[in-house]
Amino acid sequence: MLRRLVLPAVCLLTLLCSGCQTSKTELELFLVSVGDGQTVRYGRRSADISNWKKDPDTVARGLLASICEPAILHSTSWRWEKDGRLVLTYIAYSDDGKCQAGEDAQLAWSELLPPQATDPKKPRPAVIRPEDVLAHGLRHITFLVRHSPDSRLRAVLSPPSLAFFQSMCGQLAGRYETASEFADCSPVKKRE
Repeated sequence: MLRRLVLPAVCLLTLLCSGCQTSKTELELFLVSVGDGQTVRYGRRSADISNWKKDPDTVARGLLASICEPAILHSTSWRWEKDGRLVLTYIAYSDDGKCQAGEDAQLAWSELLPPQATDPKKPRPAVIRPEDVLAHGLRHITFLVRHSPDSRLRAVLSPPSLAFFQSMCGQLAGRYETASEFADCSPVKKRE
């Protein structure tokens, strides 16, 4: 019985996907450090990993190889783009201001706010800018630095970086009970 169902299922999938494009998978890496005057400095690199068999973490480390050694390398999100790409996002956070790629850009801390999705049936914002993706990743790392019982992230950060993450007060996407996280902006623990 099962053998009789497998062939038709395979044929149906083949017919359905005969017009399908193979989607592209991209890894994007933001190289981030604290800038001057309440800003973050960042650069961005990317790699097409559609046909790669490597672990994306290895690819992200490879994009950093000739640039710098970040304090934190973290996979923060993925998203689908309207052109069909699937994008995996990593942030490489460094105390070293030279940890950049290409042209250096700056973003004010006050701009690190999440984009708003107002339609309850469409949770994805209509427009997602690179700055929105960067802000999301920094809020994610902030949440981990502030609330994780694992102290390894805090241990690799300098006092200015800890102060940066303390000022951010992280918020994770999709969380409804964030009031206590924002109210609880007590200082993060110092390096051990």
